[in-house]
Amino acid sequence: MVDKSKNSFSNIIKDYNPRDEKQANELKKILNSFPYFQSASAHYLKSLKVQEKEAYKELLPKTALLTSNRKVLRDWLFSLEEVNITNNSKAEKYSFLDWFDIISDEPTEVEKKFDLIDKFIKNSPKIEISKDQKSDPNLIIETKIKDELITETLAKIYVNQKKFNKAIKAYEILSLKYPKKSSFFADQIIDIKKLKIKD
Repeated sequence: MVDKSKNSFSNIIKDYNPRDEKQANELKKILNSFPYFQSASAHYLKSLKVQEKEAYKELLPKTALLTSNRKVLRDWLFSLEEVNITNNSKAEKYSFLDWFDIISDEPTEVEKKFDLIDKFIKNSPKIEISKDQKSDPNLIIETKIKDELITETLAKIYVNQKKFNKAIKAYEILSLKYPKKSSFFADQIIDIKKLKIKD
């Protein structure tokens, strides 16, 4: 028994034209039988896009999930169907060797960025550290933590580290963030003040 869907899909791919509604209907039939057929799904999606059908938006997420590389899918969906030039109203396709004449010798944007990075690495200023300079062990670096990063766990850590002032400040911020728990946080602040006195 011959699987007709394989033959019809091969025929569609040979003469694929995203504007052809008959091909789009054939692709839809194939997808009804084989819903996870990625290539058929991608071709059907391109047909829907070119024909500006509403079903395009519905099928796009499913096809994106079936595709291993979504960038390839996106590039294929938004690429020109063929690179044609018009010469006396006759469309011509470029051959492989013609592309060498068309390709620009100018570096691409990516190459320019890599060159810029390489130039910076070669010419970057070096930070010299003198060997006789010693670090100050009494140097204290103050860090300010944003209010939205304060959590109960952080406040408890401050208490365990005996950083009572920071713990009190953390619980004050938490009581403003979570007014329903403000009485709990007030009790915690009282307990910390007692610990502070003992220490």
